[in-house]
Amino acid sequence: MIEYGHENAEYLYHTPSEFEKSGGLWAIRAGRNKAKPNYQVGPKVIECYSVHAVLGGSVTLAYGDGAVRLKGGDLFCLFPGLRYSYQLAENEDPLRMYWLAFQGDQAERLVERIGFSREEPYVIGRWTQEHERTMMSIHGLMRDQAEYDEALLQLRLYQLFVTMSRQAGSQPKTLRTADWLERGIQYMNTHYTENIAVADVAEVAGVHRSHLYQECIRLLGISPLQYIIKLRMERGEELLRNNGLSVTDIALSVGYPDLFSFSRAFSKYYGMSPTQYQAQQTK
Repeated sequence: MIEYGHENAEYLYHTPSEFEKSGGLWAIRAGRNKAKPNYQVGPKVIECYSVHAVLGGSVTLAYGDGAVRLKGGDLFCLFPGLRYSYQLAENEDPLRMYWLAFQGDQAERLVERIGFSREEPYVIGRWTQEHERTMMSIHGLMRDQAEYDEALLQLRLYQLFVTMSRQAGSQPKTLRTADWLERGIQYMNTHYTENIAVADVAEVAGVHRSHLYQECIRLLGISPLQYIIKLRMERGEELLRNNGLSVTDIALSVGYPDLFSFSRAFSKYYGMSPTQYQAQQTK
């Protein structure tokens, strides 16, 4: 570390490659420090996200209209465009921190998974030795260009976020209905042609099947099963119009085990059999 006016610190700056920026997350800078008695940063705003881990001592974080005192094991996140400041809080132990600044389309979702929000940008008691080892590996890759591997750095970044997202000493914040329902809808949109059941959707969403049903009815107007059928029927109808496939081929392509079950579902949905629909398209 190098001695500065208010700290001893190491700053690591990274220029992401096109490969890194083609993904959903990339590092911009990182570092570690040991604060001096006059330590203070801000008030200011930054252009990216930055997660800070308090290793020892304590720090007072001011954000928006709030403020909180954090100690060893706690984390806080700086959001882009959000005014903040932090400074040494009185404590017998010296303040020591790691930090990692990053950007990308997945950045906000990833910090939300940890439990950060713009209204409450900190979590208590989350930092572990496992996180520290991963952070040190990230620092090493950014520090030593001879060891730098863009794919490995991406791997370590996601590894850090996955492990920090796990429950560790605090209850995770309750997901909004929109969050888990979107996860369930995306699962159905991706896998409707496969042999999925409503129970699978509920498991992915992380809620009870009956609660999934109630919220789908309330917000989508149809049940999860009806939504899966809707996706299959619309895709089946598209293939009947635009493809030279047989009806049996189409049945198997949209998630039905045989021609009969597809024909029965299609007839119920559109009021005519797939063969009749296909014949209409050739007139």
